[in-house]
Amino acid sequence: MAQNNQERRQRLREGYIQVIQQMTPNAFITLATNDTGDMSEMTRLIGKFCGMMDREICGHKFHTYSSDKRTNGIFVIEHTKTNIHAHGLLRFPDNSTVDLPLLTARKWNTLTKAGTTNFQPMYDAVGVAGYCTKEMRSFLFDWDQVVVASQFIKH
Repeated sequence: MAQNNQERRQRLREGYIQVIQQMTPNAFITLATNDTGDMSEMTRLIGKFCGMMDREICGHKFHTYSSDKRTNGIFVIEHTKTNIHAHGLLRFPDNSTVDLPLLTARKWNTLTKAGTTNFQPMYDAVGVAGYCTKEMRSFLFDWDQVVVASQFIKH
């Protein structure tokens, strides 16, 4: 039975890696609260962050845009009992006038005050997705630790 669960977890992890690759992310970000926090609060912060980024990148009518014209991607929340943080593989909308690393830091700092960010352009989606999904192999992984940016978009 344990082997079956491990195999299922591995198949799910591989599925997430495939989905991430198909999303063609253009950025890999880490958002840390530098606090113990909890998953529901981290999920709420991620939703607020995505909305703030869309408002800045797309303009004040961002909420009328379809999900393919807005920030989209997958976050994986890690270390939920200690220094909670989220890795995000994201596709930001094209906007050559926006400094995404700076905007990421500004918006996250507005939400968390003491939080930190790490922004990297995407070069290897499969490799980075493998890194971000590493905790999915553990029996302690809670599937609520996966947050899809589009879940915050009102359809």
